[in-house]
Amino acid sequence: MKRLRDPAITLPKTRIRSLGVMALKGRLDKAMEIVGAFAAAHPEVKVYLNGYLKPYANRRMKLQSDVFLGSRVDALLSLGGDGTFLAAARLVRGEKVPVLGVNLGRVGFLADVSLDNLRQSLEELPRRDYTLRRRMMLDVEHWRGKKKIFQDIALNEAAFAGEVGSRMVELSVSASGRFMTEYRVDGLLVSTPTGSTAYSLSAGGPIIHPSGNSILLTPMSPASLSVRPLVLPDFMEIEIKCHVAREQDVNLFVDGRRHVLLREGDIVRIRKHPQGLRIIRPKSSSYFESLRTKLGWTGNRAP
Repeated sequence: MKRLRDPAITLPKTRIRSLGVMALKGRLDKAMEIVGAFAAAHPEVKVYLNGYLKPYANRRMKLQSDVFLGSRVDALLSLGGDGTFLAAARLVRGEKVPVLGVNLGRVGFLADVSLDNLRQSLEELPRRDYTLRRRMMLDVEHWRGKKKIFQDIALNEAAFAGEVGSRMVELSVSASGRFMTEYRVDGLLVSTPTGSTAYSLSAGGPIIHPSGNSILLTPMSPASLSVRPLVLPDFMEIEIKCHVAREQDVNLFVDGRRHVLLREGDIVRIRKHPQGLRIIRPKSSSYFESLRTKLGWTGNRAP
């Protein structure tokens, strides 16, 4: 049987002559020692650091602004956990700068590279010995009447939740202009396939392969047992209207960082981002092997 090609692997690889490096927290001596050795061994690749990495700056690794790292380098290296990777995705905001994630945290589903194989992964960049993939992102718009309050992007999810210990939130949900249902829940997650292994997974949602063209709705602690996670095609625009008491707000979180309060009648429109995020994956990496390791799946590989 002929093996079908993953449609997410369709992006042409470009020559990497500049590399941005970003981190937000933590001790990074070992990782930066490897990055520094790479910069010394490859003077043809210009290496730029964000502000947090200022102590490691030298004549081969110079400081640059976040704006520069998000738009004017050939690739961006994210050093940290999933939070740092999400910040990198927000920084490039649909630009053609691909992100290579290095997991220096605990579980980390977004980053494919560990400290142990960072040296090898960096050496593969000048040789273009990697795969370049596209990950779906979401456009999130908050409307109050005819006024757009804000617009943001999400790699994982937009999360709606009431105050802890308060009553449930009521959210009317439509898809592509057609009313779908009204949720009475502790919270509701609207996720990408990438986000299916984030907040949604802990709320009982299914795991969706990152190449899947879909938007996932995961209710949290619904009032009715008939309410289940729902997978929709990615061409649909999701519209969520809030129904809350006058003295109560609904919290909206975008990738766990952007936090706004929604009032009665506010509408949030969510659709697929037109560009998405480009990520660099080493050829040796495997999505299913990552799931096996991080979720503790059992069984042995067939001979």
